[in-house]
Amino acid sequence: MRKPPKPALVARRRRAATTPLVVILAMPALLFLVLPILLVIPMSFTAGHVVEFPPSAWGLTAYRELFADEGWRETIMFSLKVSALAVFLSVLTAGLAAIGLPRLRMRGEGLVAAVILIPLAMPVVTLALGIFQFFNQLQINGTLVGIAIAHSVLGVPYVFLTVRAALSKLDLALVRSAMSLGAGTWSVFRWVYLPAILPALLSGALLVFVVSFDEVVIALFISGPGAITFPVKLFTEVQFNLSPAIMAVSTLLLAAVVLSVVVGILLFGVRRTVYRIALGDGGGAGR
Repeated sequence: MRKPPKPALVARRRRAATTPLVVILAMPALLFLVLPILLVIPMSFTAGHVVEFPPSAWGLTAYRELFADEGWRETIMFSLKVSALAVFLSVLTAGLAAIGLPRLRMRGEGLVAAVILIPLAMPVVTLALGIFQFFNQLQINGTLVGIAIAHSVLGVPYVFLTVRAALSKLDLALVRSAMSLGAGTWSVFRWVYLPAILPALLSGALLVFVVSFDEVVIALFISGPGAITFPVKLFTEVQFNLSPAIMAVSTLLLAAVVLSVVVGILLFGVRRTVYRIALGDGGGAGR
């Protein structure tokens, strides 16, 4: 008498059978999302000074204008500085909160966690208005530090969630054993907590960097003449001076994103790359 197939084998067969159908159903949505982005690439290689598709003549005029414009270079460098500082602040505060909050063992732990996650649910315009009014009192509107702090408020929930997910897999018996052997607070953090949460910290830092570098609403509220981020520059140029240089910078950003994903896939594989970026779980997909 034949044995019934194992549940895992049945599930694998079902996934194999439904994969072609899923691909067919997802293809129109994928094309709808990707095609408008791909149209930017040929428009960046126009030889003229007007955005057109298809280009009447091909050339590198847009890229020459982009690299010759000092304003673009300054805003990109300013955004990189803001994003780096926002990553540092978010990783420091959210990492410590994720580690320390469960150790407090207080009644309002869930409430505190909900407060930390509020920026994810609050409308960005409302958050931007509140930050603008608060920073106006502190006189840090239009400064690198002010924009970085505002962006770190957006980034803290991402790091907090990824670190908490990593800590949920940490065996607390390791912490108790280390403390019983005389390890101090710093030693416990260095040798027990940090190895467990390091992939989550890196993933959270990547998410914060992307969010900060791409954020435009809050930056519009609190930017100043000497503190203009790259998304604000791009937004204002699209509104008042639509030129091929905008298409060129968009193409370069798209190339940077594609290159990052390709490098991640080559190093870790498709599934582990997705897990590292989204969940901070470097080994969960491979098990």
